[in-house]
Amino acid sequence: MKSEFDPKPFVEATQLIEDVDSLKAFFAEISATDVVAVDIESAGFYKYYSRVNLIQIATRKKCAIFDPQKIKDFSPFQKFCETSDCMWVFHGGDYDISMLARDLEVYIPQMFDTRKAAEFLGLKELGLRALTEKYLGFSLDKRLQRCDWSRRPLTSAMKEYGILDAICLIPIYDQMTKELNRMNRLKWVKEECHYIAQDARKPKEIQVDPFAFRIKGSTRLSLRSLAVLKEVWQLREKISEKIDRAPFMVLSNNALLDIARQMPRSISGLSVIKSVHREFLNRHASELQSAIKKGLDAPLEGLERPTKARNRQTILTAWEGELAKSLREIRDDMANDMGLAASLLAPTQAIYELAKLRPSSVGDLLQCEILHEWQVRLLADNFIPLLQQEPPQESRKKRRRRRRRPGS
Repeated sequence: MKSEFDPKPFVEATQLIEDVDSLKAFFAEISATDVVAVDIESAGFYKYYSRVNLIQIATRKKCAIFDPQKIKDFSPFQKFCETSDCMWVFHGGDYDISMLARDLEVYIPQMFDTRKAAEFLGLKELGLRALTEKYLGFSLDKRLQRCDWSRRPLTSAMKEYGILDAICLIPIYDQMTKELNRMNRLKWVKEECHYIAQDARKPKEIQVDPFAFRIKGSTRLSLRSLAVLKEVWQLREKISEKIDRAPFMVLSNNALLDIARQMPRSISGLSVIKSVHREFLNRHASELQSAIKKGLDAPLEGLERPTKARNRQTILTAWEGELAKSLREIRDDMANDMGLAASLLAPTQAIYELAKLRPSSVGDLLQCEILHEWQVRLLADNFIPLLQQEPPQESRKKRRRRRRRPGS
């Protein structure tokens, strides 16, 4: 059902906030609001480091854009999160919440994710653009999606694009909660959103991939070329990090591969590689030569990416495999009847873990924390009878060999 919603008055009244006093005044004005919609923009496509470059906030009556490049103190935002009991609305909010926590120490206490809600409503298209078309009757213009949001000053088009996403979230939230209530699924969504918010607030460990240099197109390189590629790739990472620029903008992947294949020993050799632009050579030719030489002299062991080992926790016996198959069939039938994705009711990995652990009661299912509470309540009646089964005992009786008598 589409509502008659005109975002234009909100766009025209949007306040650009660039200092802490204005930030404090804004949160004082919205202190009694029941819902706040949030969207953020980052320039991760252009920068080495992905940071919050813009924050768009909307309530039922007011909206504003916060500029983190100008605001040096976000304590009013932090305090509002601590004291307000409003609902925070996001679309695909796990990324936004984690960025706010990591960059600004702003911790969102509770949230509603319209993308997750769309899954529980059984919608096929989950993007915000599709939701605005379905619920509000107009389409969002996404031409500035890859805009460099670190650029200043902000253009009027950038500000309008940014704030529209936040403005649309609240009327979509209102209609979605009504639909979910009618379907008795609102509680499920809120529980899933609670997990999303809690997980997004946890500090993430940086996972370093030792084989990140194995870029697309490197599979046919010789081991010596791979050694050169690794050293040149590491040089590009070092330069990109120093100037905070996306690696592909410093030196393209095609240039890395061409250097690795040709392994030029001199600047003149480098200069004939068309994919290596002149500006990069003018600034980094000696460093590039050193990297190539280091790759030529490097040992060749450990350059091949090892085959991924199977997760031992998911290796099932034949009987456990049959149990998992039966659980999946139950899950799939229920999901089909409800018009939901099967993975939403129970991820396949969770099915494997249940088949291995075999919790035999509702309490055991809740305690093992393989499924969320709403999933347990929904699946327990059908899952538990299967999980209570005992695997067949293998016969330990072995046929005894008759001893042969001497001379027989």
